[in-house]
Amino acid sequence: MLRGLVAGNARPSVGPSARESVASVRSGRVSFAPNARPASPKLETRRLARAIAIASGKGGVGKSNIALNLGIELARSGHRVALFDADLGCANVDVLCGLSVKATLEDVLQGRRRLAEIVMKVPGIRGRGGLGLIPGASGVAELAALNAVQRQGIVEQLSALERVVDILLIDVGAGIGADAIGFASAADSVLLTCTPEPTAMTDAYAAAKAIIARDSAVDLSLVVNMVGCEDEGVAVHKRIDGVSRRHLRRSIPLAGVVPFDFSVVAAVKRRRPLSLVASETPAAIAIRRLAAGLQAKPEQIDGEAGVEDRGLIAGLMRAFRRPRRSSSSQRQSG
Repeated sequence: MLRGLVAGNARPSVGPSARESVASVRSGRVSFAPNARPASPKLETRRLARAIAIASGKGGVGKSNIALNLGIELARSGHRVALFDADLGCANVDVLCGLSVKATLEDVLQGRRRLAEIVMKVPGIRGRGGLGLIPGASGVAELAALNAVQRQGIVEQLSALERVVDILLIDVGAGIGADAIGFASAADSVLLTCTPEPTAMTDAYAAAKAIIARDSAVDLSLVVNMVGCEDEGVAVHKRIDGVSRRHLRRSIPLAGVVPFDFSVVAAVKRRRPLSLVASETPAAIAIRRLAAGLQAKPEQIDGEAGVEDRGLIAGLMRAFRRPRRSSSSQRQSG
């Protein structure tokens, strides 16, 4: 249970139901800012959180740093933001924040905690908004590989969270694994992160191809990180976008360019978010511009669809609906 994010007394719980999760939201126990108002009782008519997945074709491109500092900048603008560390293999956003984690997503999957109980408030953010971190876990099986009860449980609890925040950022695992592509295709928008390195560019295109194959209408854009100058970032985007236009028959817009900045390295070593300790450095300013660009985009329109057909949760249910074939069956069919 996190002070300032989840108010009230925590109760030990095993195997929380969707009804319990939504009830905790309706009662106003989940809060992402000290002055946040209780959730409306008319949850079914509330606009769902905007889900933004931050993805990458390979590790080491600064994806998690982008996700964390983007969340801080959005919270500073007055939004209630949740950052879900969805890299179930190598979760590390808590390390970048310098937070001491007592419970993770693994505890939720095992029924020892409810999702609302593991949310951690990222301190030091001023303004009306707030940022809550959902710590991932290292070495946990992919969401797509979990049994039906575990998968349904985590999806239902995310549904409760989706109703009380404005923006849900998802730091997905690097590469084109089932979880990464599933979360990316379920989100409203995807920020694909890469660097000017040839391997990063090649893997970014591979990730774009996999995401588009799952959902051809996905709102996918590119963030080029660690560039020497803006022209280099624009050139990287031109190459990836050109290949996508030629082979995938669709454009990938440029969301932003973030320069290489030694302040980022220093912040990581201090285990403090860049946007909190060096907010006027080139990289921090670039991420602030990225946040401003995201806010300028039109919000998700709910339309006439029922609540079960909209938002991240509906997308996840579709993404992980069909069980993956076992390796033995794949060998037999091959």
